[in-house]
Amino acid sequence: MTAGDYIPDGSYDAEPNYPTVFGLKLTPATNGVLLAIFGLLAAGYVAYTFVKPVFDTSQQLSADIAAKEQQLLATEETQQRIQEARNQLQEAKQLQADVLTLFANQESMDTLLLDLNERVQSANAGIGDPDRRATLSRFARNDTASGVVSDGSFGAAVNGRLERQVYDVQMQGSFAQTQSIIRSIERLQPLLVVRNFKSELDTSTQAIVLDNQGRLTPAGQPVTRITTSYQLGALLPVSTPAAPAAPAATDPAAAGAAPAASPAP
Repeated sequence: MTAGDYIPDGSYDAEPNYPTVFGLKLTPATNGVLLAIFGLLAAGYVAYTFVKPVFDTSQQLSADIAAKEQQLLATEETQQRIQEARNQLQEAKQLQADVLTLFANQESMDTLLLDLNERVQSANAGIGDPDRRATLSRFARNDTASGVVSDGSFGAAVNGRLERQVYDVQMQGSFAQTQSIIRSIERLQPLLVVRNFKSELDTSTQAIVLDNQGRLTPAGQPVTRITTSYQLGALLPVSTPAAPAAPAATDPAAAGAAPAASPAP
């Protein structure tokens, strides 16, 4: 075998015969590009078919959660406002109850005479002389001045809501006794109003004698007594406030018509 036997044939240097599709030769480089494009398309299809619905669902769930949180915050704020309103209502009821305790009630009115007489007797503590003791000479209900308040004397807001019970009171005693009794009346539990206060000096309690020279002189220690009269009014809340009376309906035709004549006998 000679060296000429190993001379390469020219057919080995010829270009490989690659298949052609639609005029495009499927070389290895072309196949790589086509495979890459196919992979991208496949990835897009998978993303659109599977990933996008999951993403949309996640977005919808996030929006629903945010809406629920807003509703929860609104509900909590509403509950807080409701609780604040309840607290204010309770405070108003407590204030109303505290105010009502300042007014008189039927039970305190039933014992008003006894309470007043006890104040008079307290002013007589340590006084044994009957002529020097304070006395309660009059305690009578004044029906004319009593009744439901409607004259605006305590403000228009309480018209028809308060009842006034007025008593005419008269008592005798010294200035110190009278002052003590009036101050003790102010400390009574029911709300009382003193009006038409009037005091007169009683000079008949001073004894006068005629001395040897014919002069009038006081006998013994002078006793100064005062006769005091006043109206003592108690205010009571009306259990059911009366509604303002509606004006009576009148028929103009009927009002203007002359009365019918009586039938002749």
